Amino acid sequence: MAVIGDTLESKSLAVTQELINEYAHICGDYNTLHVDVEGMKNHPIFGGTIAHGTINVEPVLQAICAIQRTTWPKEGTTIDLQFRAPVKPGDTITSKLVVKDKKTEGGKNILVCDMLITNDKGTDCVKGSAETVPD
Repeated sequence: MAVIGDTLESKSLAVTQELINEYAHICGDYNTLHVDVEGMKNHPIFGGTIAHGTINVEPVLQAICAIQRTTWPKEGTTIDLQFRAPVKPGDTITSKLVVKDKKTEGGKNILVCDMLITNDKGTDCVKGSAETVPD
């Protein structure tokens, strides 16, 4: 069982335009920011397409599922986050969960973690916290 200060298993995801396009087909979000490669090429802020926010959080979901030994987070799992920087095709993003507290609610043991998702350039893309019910 994890103790306060432990860093839980990290997960990574290589983000490609193909992944972004596949996600757009699944969720129906064809916003220009995500799928218009030519139109976004000279965008003054992003300089290209960016991933959907839910793609950005995928490494944390994978890490939580690894802790729980599930394919989807268990009931009682929460994530509170802030998007800090865009994730672009070509980025590899990696989760980091550090246990900052442990508690019991409703008979369930819960790990309270600081959460961070960074890209391979060292930029913090997503910050926040997560509460997970371990296996």
